[in-house]
Amino acid sequence: MTELDERSFISLSDSITRPANATQYAALDVISEVTTNDHFTLGKDGKAITFPSVGQGGIITGARLLSSQAHATVLPDIDVWLFHTDIAEVADNAAFAPTDAEMATLLTILEFSSWVKGTVTAGADGNSISVLNDQNKSFILESHEFMYGQMVVQNTYTPVASEIFTISLDITRFGH
Repeated sequence: MTELDERSFISLSDSITRPANATQYAALDVISEVTTNDHFTLGKDGKAITFPSVGQGGIITGARLLSSQAHATVLPDIDVWLFHTDIAEVADNAAFAPTDAEMATLLTILEFSSWVKGTVTAGADGNSISVLNDQNKSFILESHEFMYGQMVVQNTYTPVASEIFTISLDITRFGH
């Protein structure tokens, strides 16, 4: 088997839309989907990530977090906690308090703290992105085929109503 046979590159992404309000977040509050309090569910093209056998994983080589808004004031400092097992849904703007069992399924935490405005119009007409390069964060999914991500704000942040966040992960899969 060649190196290319043992490794493959995939990109995973998912989006959530936060509520239609501008309620300020406190540090350690979650940003969740408006209708379901849901978090990111990351798979390949919306389907499970496939691995040839149990106990395989990959390396997150890069990540992007896109906001459908351009912020006029303080930009969000967002950590995305990635888990290999689905965690309990947390209401938007509620404190993040993972259980011991959930913490045992934590794969890694991605820290999005530096933002670049794309469309510079502030508010709903703009957009911004945070890019993480050269992450080299390895993970093992064992028998699990999805990653689950919860956004946790690290600073006081006033959002724009109905802001859409899209996360994209670049992954190199590998086998043991």
